[in-house]
Amino acid sequence: MERGGTTRPFGDDVSLLVEGRDLRTLAAGTPAAGEVSLLAAGSVALAAATPFGPQPVAVLRAPALLGLHRALTGGTPLCTHEPAGDEGTRAVTMSADEARALLFDPEAAGQAFRRIALASVTAAIREVNASLARFFDSAEPAPRPSLRAEPLPAGAPEPADPRRVNALFDAAGLDPSTLPDLGLTFRSLPSGSLLLEAGTRGEEAFLVAEGRLRVSMRIPGVGEEALAFLGPGEVVGEMALVDDSPRSADVWAHDGGARVFVLSREVFRRLLVEGTAGGAPLLAGIVVALTRRFEESVQKAVTFRVLAGPF
Repeated sequence: MERGGTTRPFGDDVSLLVEGRDLRTLAAGTPAAGEVSLLAAGSVALAAATPFGPQPVAVLRAPALLGLHRALTGGTPLCTHEPAGDEGTRAVTMSADEARALLFDPEAAGQAFRRIALASVTAAIREVNASLARFFDSAEPAPRPSLRAEPLPAGAPEPADPRRVNALFDAAGLDPSTLPDLGLTFRSLPSGSLLLEAGTRGEEAFLVAEGRLRVSMRIPGVGEEALAFLGPGEVVGEMALVDDSPRSADVWAHDGGARVFVLSREVFRRLLVEGTAGGAPLLAGIVVALTRRFEESVQKAVTFRVLAGPF
């Protein structure tokens, strides 16, 4: 099995991480505090608690990591899980400390863990965002506004300036001086410019250095729904590089101009597939950012369920 155009099958990554561990049938419930489960076979359905009962938000298929959000951010449990389908669910359990260590490990086990983490969290976010749109499937579609915006500057990207991102992914231990060596470049965005458009193919991801970006999607019958506002040290656009799916949301320079670091598909794949040691903190930081976005998406789904009322 392969995802995101990588040349390394996930089966190899699972085998490496499962070796020497106790592979067990995964029971329904909530990941225990201080534990992360690697789903090695089968699939699970995730549901978030609401005043009107559980709200289904995603189905994850192996390989996937359960409880990663709690291990990385220290947050409260977001979802319960239960086996989905008849193929059987098998998983191994590791401590939160071990999961965090693997996330930053530059060696083979860490590379495998990051590939699975990126793919599984990306899949979960896409599923949750799709569930948001289904709340309003019966409504008349709202007209999509013109996507005309101030064009992005033409010409070659500016060289990356590490001094502008001293705090970027600080929690990941990323040394900003390594960004040019990793292949990142710098770009300025005029106020109100459209950086990413939903439905298009993604060739770049962006790390915010200055200013703010608005992530939004069109909800039929509702209009534009802002999903997130991203500031310095946050990342956007990486999901399309992970799974080759079209962009799932629009991203605009919000309330003034912004400056971003550009991570190209070519550079991302090299770091992901070849496992360049210097890229481990960057990829780990992206995983942390994604887990936070997953939390925001689940909370948004719960809010929509409450607003929809009992049915």
